[in-house]
Amino acid sequence: RVKTMDAEDNGETTSLLIGQGDRGRHQKDPLLGSKAEASDESARRMAPSALQLWCIRMLWAVLGVTNPFAGVAMRFFMVEDLQASPQLQAMMGVLIGFGWNLKMVVAFTSDVLPIGGYRRKPYLYFGLILYMVSFLLLGALPPQVGVATALMCFITIGQMTMGVMCDTLIVENMRHESKETQGKLQTECWCLMTLGGIIGTLGGGFIFYAPGITNAKVFMINAMLKLLVVPFAMMLLEKRVTRAHALDRPPVIETMKLRSNEMWVALQNNKVWQPTMFIFLFAMFPNPGTAMTNFFINELGFSEEELSYIAVVASVSGALGMYAYYRFFKEINWHWFFFWVIITASALSLTQLLLVFHINRKWGIPDLVFALGDETVVDVTNALLAMPVLILVASICPLGVESSLYALVTSVQAAGGTVGGTISGLLIRSFGITLHNYDNLWKLIVLCAGLKVLSVFFIPMLPSKLARPAPADVSVEGGDEEEKEGGALVGERDDAEQQQQQPAEARGDEGEEEPLKKSKFGAATVLFLLVVGICWSLGQSSAALAEAS
Repeated sequence: RVKTMDAEDNGETTSLLIGQGDRGRHQKDPLLGSKAEASDESARRMAPSALQLWCIRMLWAVLGVTNPFAGVAMRFFMVEDLQASPQLQAMMGVLIGFGWNLKMVVAFTSDVLPIGGYRRKPYLYFGLILYMVSFLLLGALPPQVGVATALMCFITIGQMTMGVMCDTLIVENMRHESKETQGKLQTECWCLMTLGGIIGTLGGGFIFYAPGITNAKVFMINAMLKLLVVPFAMMLLEKRVTRAHALDRPPVIETMKLRSNEMWVALQNNKVWQPTMFIFLFAMFPNPGTAMTNFFINELGFSEEELSYIAVVASVSGALGMYAYYRFFKEINWHWFFFWVIITASALSLTQLLLVFHINRKWGIPDLVFALGDETVVDVTNALLAMPVLILVASICPLGVESSLYALVTSVQAAGGTVGGTISGLLIRSFGITLHNYDNLWKLIVLCAGLKVLSVFFIPMLPSKLARPAPADVSVEGGDEEEKEGGALVGERDDAEQQQQQPAEARGDEGEEEPLKKSKFGAATVLFLLVVGICWSLGQSSAALAEAS
């Protein structure tokens, strides 16, 4: 028994039994310090309150509204104000998106280096300030490729920092979901963000109807809208790391070494590094998105309003795809699910050829209507692929390093996207696609669709079905008085322990008792691809930017 006396708890005594494996065995966590702090850490992992869950959902909804608000203005800013070619836009996109590769650094820092005793909220505020200041400067300074790229990179870092903190909140609270509700919070948050994106995207398109509105003014308005994050962040409940606990912890450098070792051990697990490898390889395939956006603006003459319609349809389709997965497909064998969705998505992406060759006009279908229909089917299939990957990323993170490892896996995903963006830029250049020449755009579309099919060969890296996350290594034992204090959580913990002690045949859980398989080579390969992919992409993009300057 660990007796803790905390002034923040009004002097009440909490009795917890900290166990690692066998019931009643005590171990000191080198990262938590004393056993008193271990119990404090255990309390921090208890089931979240309704207010906490509501704040998390609302944070995602606000991000959904504000993140895409300046999207239409940003597209026209790059085409009209910067006069950047499609190839240069793709390479700028790699540098601008570099911030997403820093998710692991931000999450790791927030884990081991609390600010003012808090791990999440200070970093959330830091990202908010960086985002707002960068957008204000982007709207105030004259358009120039180098300056704009740097400011947009800072915008990405600010947005990424806020996103990492919100991601961490989801991962920490997913541990308390049952098998029936697994992925529910993540699905709800992403659907709220997607539906919020409809409001933001429509607002960002229709705002151009207001007199005197320019791209620069939209950037400044967007910076102010981000203040909507503040009230929900202030209501967010977070356990403060007290000074006594902070002094009892090892030095920051030692803590970082311990966390790094934990992440390295966790990444060696075949059930972690193999799906992570699939996520990287799946994300690195090129796509014609940048070229198609320029085709819409310069060849088809789509306006700001029409581009916002396309973005709204993309948001709605993404939400429908996410809901469809959670409602109808979450129990389906993943190998077959990914195989058929990848094949379908690759085939449907070829419908863009009808728009490129203006065949839709011969059928009497306007360009905008056809583009909206094409966007619907493509984004639904893409969401069907994205949702299980998001749930998988959150579920493979072991308890204790969930924030850092989740950020590592998503950084690998971002690195794959960075490599894919660089390859897309090189292909755009090799096909001679410019702001006013789209003769070879069809070749790019066909090639990207064909390459995407190759990802089916990596499907065996995925589990055939998502397993329920392991319960926290915390058990509660005590008399009637303590059971009343613990409520339903006590019964849940005890049931989890009893289930762990039963043989696999009695529990009916398949595969959970298999010997743990690890591979240092596999984990090292993931890290190698992460580092080399980012360095290569940054080198290519920097060279293209220097050439343009």
